[in-house]
Amino acid sequence: MKHVYYCLAIGMLFMLVRNGQGQPTPNQEFPISIHHLAEIAQIDSGNYTLEELLEKENSLAFNPLKNTITDLGFTDKTYWLRFSLENDSDEEKTFYLETGRPITDVVHLYQVSQGAIISDQLSGDLIKFEDRPFQHRKLIFPITIAPNSTSKFYIKYQSDGEVVSVPLLLNDTSSLVNSSFFNQLIFGFFYGILFIASVMYLFFYFGMRESSFLFYVAYVVSIALLHLNLDGYFFQYITLEPGWFANRSLLIFATLSSMALCGYSYVYIIAGRQSKILKSSYHILFIAHIILLVAILTYAAGQAIYYPAVNILGILILALIISTIIYSYLKNIRIDFFFTIGIACLTFGFVIFILNNFSLIPNSFFTANASKIGTGAEIIFLSLSMANRIRLLKTEKEEMQEIALLRSEESNEMKSYFLSNMSHELRTPLNAILGLSKSIISSTDDPTIKNNLEVIQFSSMSLLGSINDILDYSKIEKGDLKLANVEFDLYKIIQELKVVTNLKSREKGLEFIYEERNSIKTKLVGDPIRLKQIISNVLDNATKFTHKGQVKLSINTEETRGNKLRISLEIEDTGVGIAKEKLDRVFDSFSQEQINDKRKYGGFGIGLCIVKALVDLHHGKIEISSLKNKGTQVRINLELEKAIVNSQNQEMMTPAQSEKLMKDKHLLVVEDNMVNQLVIKSILRKWKGVTFDFANHGLEALEAMNSKMYDAVLMDLQMPEMDGYEATEQIRSGNSGMNSRNIPIIAVTADTTEKTKARVFAIGMDDYITKPIDADLLYSSVEKALYLENIKLDI
Repeated sequence: MKHVYYCLAIGMLFMLVRNGQGQPTPNQEFPISIHHLAEIAQIDSGNYTLEELLEKENSLAFNPLKNTITDLGFTDKTYWLRFSLENDSDEEKTFYLETGRPITDVVHLYQVSQGAIISDQLSGDLIKFEDRPFQHRKLIFPITIAPNSTSKFYIKYQSDGEVVSVPLLLNDTSSLVNSSFFNQLIFGFFYGILFIASVMYLFFYFGMRESSFLFYVAYVVSIALLHLNLDGYFFQYITLEPGWFANRSLLIFATLSSMALCGYSYVYIIAGRQSKILKSSYHILFIAHIILLVAILTYAAGQAIYYPAVNILGILILALIISTIIYSYLKNIRIDFFFTIGIACLTFGFVIFILNNFSLIPNSFFTANASKIGTGAEIIFLSLSMANRIRLLKTEKEEMQEIALLRSEESNEMKSYFLSNMSHELRTPLNAILGLSKSIISSTDDPTIKNNLEVIQFSSMSLLGSINDILDYSKIEKGDLKLANVEFDLYKIIQELKVVTNLKSREKGLEFIYEERNSIKTKLVGDPIRLKQIISNVLDNATKFTHKGQVKLSINTEETRGNKLRISLEIEDTGVGIAKEKLDRVFDSFSQEQINDKRKYGGFGIGLCIVKALVDLHHGKIEISSLKNKGTQVRINLELEKAIVNSQNQEMMTPAQSEKLMKDKHLLVVEDNMVNQLVIKSILRKWKGVTFDFANHGLEALEAMNSKMYDAVLMDLQMPEMDGYEATEQIRSGNSGMNSRNIPIIAVTADTTEKTKARVFAIGMDDYITKPIDADLLYSSVEKALYLENIKLDI
């Protein structure tokens, strides 16, 4: 605030020094002020003619003008002014007399010579612009004085309540032109600032949707319209003649500018959060402006009080803003420095303008235009303040984005944790159900028990498929879905799918047809689980949406260049079909059609979405053709690498070699769930020559490995006391004995997330299989780990 006070003090000192040079005299160059020659009187009646005035002239109280610009205040009275001019030369002289303000309603000039009226001119904003004696925004009268003569002039001023000022400036042609050019320069600069500020911050509002920018634009535009009125440009170029709007435009724009300043300041400095009293004061003044605006628009007879009323409201708004700024500084609430300077400039200009209007300080260009200068400076500083606000909003937005990013990352972490935990918690009981039911099936000959167990297995596999779909959809959303690259038997996958689909078809009374065009017994390299998921999801859809008829699976394989095998799959059904207009949305997740299908047929509605994602990951192609109520045909083309047969491939070992490799092997199973222990036990006890022990968590596993020698470890991940991750790190660090530091460790977990899979290999595990446990896959994984360990030992 000290800087503001220094600026104010320097400005005041400059103004006093500049205006202490004395008043202009008639001998100076044009323009010449002739106020010292004039007298003024207030007349009770506004209907006096010049003749009536001349009759009573001697009885009227004409008083000399005191200042170059005499301010008559807010008034609806009638004033007459008189003065005389003498031409003592031998040539006719023409001058241009400037008087009144551009907003004065009526200014009537009479020129009298030798008792006769030789000129009668009428101007003001109640006169059409084209009817003015001199077509200019200001009230200018051309006057001519004959050689060696004296003319007496009488001027009548009438107003409906605005401030009436009576400057008397005599111009010649040259000074009038120069004055116009100078005004164009100053006003062009002033209105240019307003125009640029309004347009620029209007763009900022549409770009940032910050309400303070809109209020600021409204304030700048209303200020521009107000000054256009005060300067006469509005009447000259827009209204051109008196009327309902022209007669009220000054009051309307003055009220709107004060109201906009109130709203802008309230929003910008967040006055509502600082004090309830300040908040209520702003609301009261804003409502007062609305009431005044309504009165201006509807009740013309009150105009005499509207002018002082709108100025009083403006002063109150300014005082309230200053009070808010002071309160903010006292409470250590941050207010932009440029905003404070802007309000100080407005206050300074407004105070100087008022003091000049009441003739309390000398007249000059600066004091006469103090309001315009103060407003222009205010707009510049407020624009700088708004620029700071943009920077502040940008910083806040960046901070919010950082917070949002952190929250998003936290949300993703929570989501990953949830999915991992859900996978573990759901797959653990499924592992028990599938494992034990499969074990019982192999140990009983009762057909009823077998059929019931097959239903249990079928239902469990269906549930497992739904769990896989949910997890895979989450991976698709995050872009985390990745394909494995292992050797597998395509024929085995197809046989399993045939059995499952045939069972589902029989339950619905459908015929299942399988067609194989070429031998598919070639071993391939890829992701068997994802390939199975692609075919399974399409077959499930075909069975689900077919009520009668058949479901057909055709498969064709052919060798292509580069040791690749092209797999062509075709799944046909005679089901409900898909409408033509819906075909382009069948791969979308959770579309309205899929929601409707879910209500009717069940399911999550994400099967084909996952199929499309998996086919794309394989760089394959999927096409769907369908007819409503006729059926659907899905064609899938994929290319996979063929497995390279070599002598070191443990999968090519003979059964005798495999049995020899597994003989006398001692395994450690680290699993906390008793049911899962039963499932693993039912699998391992069928492996010839293999023995095993159980540990309930990582700590027990370390103790067991320190006391016994094991050939491989089957490690669960989520366990109490010490989980599988930490236990593996301890083993690889040698804390279970140096001899077991490189022991094969296979993760056996219900967590199928990619993050878990990556972490498993990162900490040094040898393989990763998921629950429910596939006995053949588990055997293959252990066999592979032992085979590779033997190779290392041989080396």
